[in-house]
Amino acid sequence: MSKIKGMSAGAVFTVLVLLLGIEACGQPSMSIDTATGRIMIRAERRQIQEVEGAIAEFPLETRQIQIKARFLKLSEDAMREFGIHLERLAGVKVPLGEAGEGTSIVLGEGAFQYTFYRLKVGEEKLEAIVDALIITGEAELLSEPQVSTLSGQVAGIYAVGKVPYKVSEAVTTETTTIPEKWEYATVGIVLQVLPEIVGKDLVQTSIVLVAADYEIKPEFGPTHPVFYSDISPTNITVRSGEPIVIGGLMREEKTETVAGLPILSQLPIIGNLFKTRVETKSKTNLVVTVEPHIITPREIRGRTKKVFVFKYALAEEMADRVREILSNEGMVEMNPREAPPNSILVRDNEDKTEDIQTLLGEIGTFEQQRREETFELSYSTPEQIRKAVSTSLSSKGSVRIDEEANSVTIEDG
Repeated sequence: MSKIKGMSAGAVFTVLVLLLGIEACGQPSMSIDTATGRIMIRAERRQIQEVEGAIAEFPLETRQIQIKARFLKLSEDAMREFGIHLERLAGVKVPLGEAGEGTSIVLGEGAFQYTFYRLKVGEEKLEAIVDALIITGEAELLSEPQVSTLSGQVAGIYAVGKVPYKVSEAVTTETTTIPEKWEYATVGIVLQVLPEIVGKDLVQTSIVLVAADYEIKPEFGPTHPVFYSDISPTNITVRSGEPIVIGGLMREEKTETVAGLPILSQLPIIGNLFKTRVETKSKTNLVVTVEPHIITPREIRGRTKKVFVFKYALAEEMADRVREILSNEGMVEMNPREAPPNSILVRDNEDKTEDIQTLLGEIGTFEQQRREETFELSYSTPEQIRKAVSTSLSSKGSVRIDEEANSVTIEDG
């Protein structure tokens, strides 16, 4: 979808009508969708070519959308607690394992169950609830990916792995040997999002969630795992920054614990008589949050790239400090190829980049911030001072001792 910058689609519509003489009520026609800024034209090829030439004179802007996702793993008790909070935020009843507001696909026992919820409040409360569950250990943050795409284009987020399985056994003939054949299946979570801006701050979001898993069954053995693949689509319209919660993705896992008497349980044939097998079942719950955010022109223009080269600090330590103040769209890269060693590359808006420059400047990390000062001692020995200050120096700092003058010279950032 394209949006006219500086002029409304209605103004462009009027100009084209006046220039080309296309009558809205005649055979050649033109219509406008004010919500999306689209103009639809029905006319002869020559007239359409003239319109395309006229449109080229107008500056166009393709709007972008950032998709932020969170993959959370919750225990059964934590999922029940999260469902209670979700009920309050979404305004719908959320009994565990049952359908809520939105699109729901409930499969058989042990399979994934999908439920989509659109929250009716801001993301702050959801973030607070999720963070509290993570801090208390009731939830585990598996990943927190972000991806940007054009309005009307698909964005994909993948948290997957490969599982080998045997396709055929080895075959030996009198003349040749055909080796066994293995292939790989993809398991994990695939999240595909098609966002489209349909108003000033509204995003029509089509979501397809694919969850694939596998199970080792005794009758088939580890070389022939049983694969499960479930797909759930939904369409929902939310405001920019409004989170969508996909909950109730449950999987039942079975584990077997074997205990036995020492020595006796290891005996052949009769050893099983002295063993105890206990089978336990546990349920894991996966919750996915999806948040589409319309990237404003100011955010796009404001992104800058800057390299910081350090002498009196380690790049790894400074990268950790920088991450604390980056915006959601910012990123930091250690020792980029285009920069000298012991450096970081920061991409963020101009304001944040200035804040980072100030922070690093206050720490005193750069070559131009080198300072050197000599201290004459009266009540201490130079060696005592060297030992006292060495722990406070950066890796490039130094202490020089002058025994004759009973002084020390300290150099650092």
